[in-house]
Amino acid sequence: MGTLRDDRILPFTRIISSIVICVLVLAFLALYILPNHTDIDFAWTILPPTTAILIGAGYTAGAYFFARLLMDNKWHRVQAGFLPITVFTIIMFVATLLHWGRFHQGTFIFYLWTIIYLLTPFLVPFVWWRNRVTASRGLEEHDILFPQFVRWGLGGMALLAILLLVVVLIQPTILIPFAPWKLTELTARILTGWGMLSSLTVLSIASDGRWSAARTLLQSALLGLSLTTLAIPRMWGDFNQTNPLTYLFVGGIILTLVALFGIHFWLERSIRSK
Repeated sequence: MGTLRDDRILPFTRIISSIVICVLVLAFLALYILPNHTDIDFAWTILPPTTAILIGAGYTAGAYFFARLLMDNKWHRVQAGFLPITVFTIIMFVATLLHWGRFHQGTFIFYLWTIIYLLTPFLVPFVWWRNRVTASRGLEEHDILFPQFVRWGLGGMALLAILLLVVVLIQPTILIPFAPWKLTELTARILTGWGMLSSLTVLSIASDGRWSAARTLLQSALLGLSLTTLAIPRMWGDFNQTNPLTYLFVGGIILTLVALFGIHFWLERSIRSK
């Protein structure tokens, strides 16, 4: 059985990832580039465009993750993202069923959306299950293990966020009055799904503990946050500028981006100096 732990990425995993990238790039074009045309270019009309832009940035981060998988040769570097993605796809499917009437039924993009989120809750964990037998459990040659207190801290924060997100998912009207821009129950649940993806990814990283297993996921987050930051001028007109949470949201995005860049730079420098 030891020969199985060669950390290779199976051909089936690469094929599925290639298909996913194509879908995510189309979502980027429809949502981030053309957020004002979701009435004809997407599965449902997303208003205001700020929500579409944020979702588009998230899908682009996902495209980067799967592109790195294609270019890489070590499964353990990407495996931590698969179970969080599974939960995300389940939430998307549940939100679709709960708000069925909001979707552009009968259109090609509606059928594409529905088929994707009908299949991926089964396909993504199946890919993980098939490839997990190859996963390496040790440190790479140039790697670092996060201190135990960091892993416990990250895990605790992630669990707290997950509990809060579950409440919002069940009762999205809790979030709507406080949001910096206008949300509906559907968009609140969709954004909660993205929050759940992020929180579960942090929990997965904390559970693994290796920088090599976190690097690609952190870089994906950096891309999504960078695109969000670049889009702030486009989104500003949708924000409620009398709401203090607007400035907390914008400041939080920028500060998180700076902090993650700093963490990435520090960890890479630490490894090179070993």
